[in-house]
Amino acid sequence: MLLASALFAQTQQDIYRQALEAEEAGDVSKSIELFEKARDAGGEYTEEINEILAEYYEALGGDADTSEVSFRFLGNLGFYGLHYAEYGSTKDVSENGGDLFASVSGYLDFSTGNWIHSIGVAFVSDWFVTNEDMPVLDTNDWTMAPGLEYSLVGLRLLLDIGVDFNITSEGDFNPAGYGWVEFDIARYSSQRFGVAGSIYYRKDGPATAGLFGSWHRSGNQGLNGSAYLGAKYEADYLLDILDYVGSSQEDCERDAWGNCIDQTFPTINFEEVVAKCVAENGDSLCWDPNVFQPYIDAAYAELDQTEDLSFDRYWSRWIGPSFQLRLSYVFKTKISVETKFDLFYAFLVDGASAEYEKMGKFSGKWGLVFNWNPNWLTLYLGAEQTYLRYVLPNSLKDYFPETCLLTSLKAGVKVEF
Repeated sequence: MLLASALFAQTQQDIYRQALEAEEAGDVSKSIELFEKARDAGGEYTEEINEILAEYYEALGGDADTSEVSFRFLGNLGFYGLHYAEYGSTKDVSENGGDLFASVSGYLDFSTGNWIHSIGVAFVSDWFVTNEDMPVLDTNDWTMAPGLEYSLVGLRLLLDIGVDFNITSEGDFNPAGYGWVEFDIARYSSQRFGVAGSIYYRKDGPATAGLFGSWHRSGNQGLNGSAYLGAKYEADYLLDILDYVGSSQEDCERDAWGNCIDQTFPTINFEEVVAKCVAENGDSLCWDPNVFQPYIDAAYAELDQTEDLSFDRYWSRWIGPSFQLRLSYVFKTKISVETKFDLFYAFLVDGASAEYEKMGKFSGKWGLVFNWNPNWLTLYLGAEQTYLRYVLPNSLKDYFPETCLLTSLKAGVKVEF
């Protein structure tokens, strides 16, 4: 997706410079192809480019065949130092760990006329270091995700679709599909304005969709940037804990002392089960069904119950405004500085009950990265934070952390050729 966006974001000045470099290197067919793309992109050099192309056409006796097939290879190897914290809950959480990240991908590009088709195969993996010290942040020793991707880049249109096959050390298999489309409405010199849409779906959650207005500014040096402003939809599974608590308290016959007898549900102390789960994992994982259900099963076993109970899960649906900003500055020294901000404020519009629908959340991601890119090699060093703040009714404050903060320091190397 990032590579397709980079191709899409090229201005006439960018392509014109590449055409001149190809001409200087003596690659006639490549230079003609790039001159034609620069002409079609529109800009202040159009007249000059038309004159150059006219000379080429006259010398060659007609239009050149601009079809071309090429290959690209990308790699990324980095280490992320991680710190995760939760605040404002029954048990504050603070834990540290690390993530060794690696990705390898190859692309076949076919350009014809004003279109570039790209088919890619990718492999992404994470190995979590000192995983036993961060049970809340991650419960897997490793994850991997082979994937397939197709991109179509035109003068004003960008389309990117793909599928990832997510596999974890716990044996989970969660395929996911995604799509992105962007269309330029207007261009002014190095700036573009348009609309964009996105979609992502994984069977076990999450799922997202968004519609945005877009702005881009691109160049070989100096300030570059992109911004998206619009609305986003998110959905994911949550446990209906309040329903279980209410049912276990109501559906029972009580003795003279007020204790439940002959219950429909097994007689377990739900508050103790929650407290044990929170003490060992933190709040954020205890409303994950895969984490919380074993504690319920263990409580039944201790009571020698043969009856079992599974919690109902439901899709929580959130919707709200979203803003994404990327800014970078490229120096003549091949050093660049990048910063990003992703902000999303959401309301829960379809909860399991009226109490859940009182929930709201604000999520944000911001970071700063330094890059040194002498040629096909890029070295990077940066920091990033992911912030999540829940607005909770009193009935849910015992089951959700109010604030979650993930901080990562990252360093690594990328290659592209």
